[in-house]
Amino acid sequence: MPLDCTQVPAACPSHQAWRILMAEKLSAAARFEIHCWNEEREEIHLALPFGRLKETAWAYGKVIAGEVTPEFTAFLLSLPKPQDTEVYDKMTPFFSIFLDNGFSSEHYGTQLHQQQGPGL
Repeated sequence: MPLDCTQVPAACPSHQAWRILMAEKLSAAARFEIHCWNEEREEIHLALPFGRLKETAWAYGKVIAGEVTPEFTAFLLSLPKPQDTEVYDKMTPFFSIFLDNGFSSEHYGTQLHQQQGPGL
């Protein structure tokens, strides 16, 4: 079920609403996956200290999987709002972030979803 905050950029250009919601969802999660396009080398490099590359059949991207730790949470919530916003008004540099509690931040944080039941 989509959350009310689906249009976070319109509600909060500084991405404060995105950070608040992510902090809440991260506190109830144990594991994460970050999905990046293959050409997003810098973003992949940013995420790798907090997880490992997961084997997938996704030919166009990489998936980094790991535990939601205080260090990961602090890292994710401390990232500044990306400046490259021509295509998306990005809230995060990561294409998708999935949590094992069914929450996801997709399309660079412009679409937020909460599934019923576990995720990943």
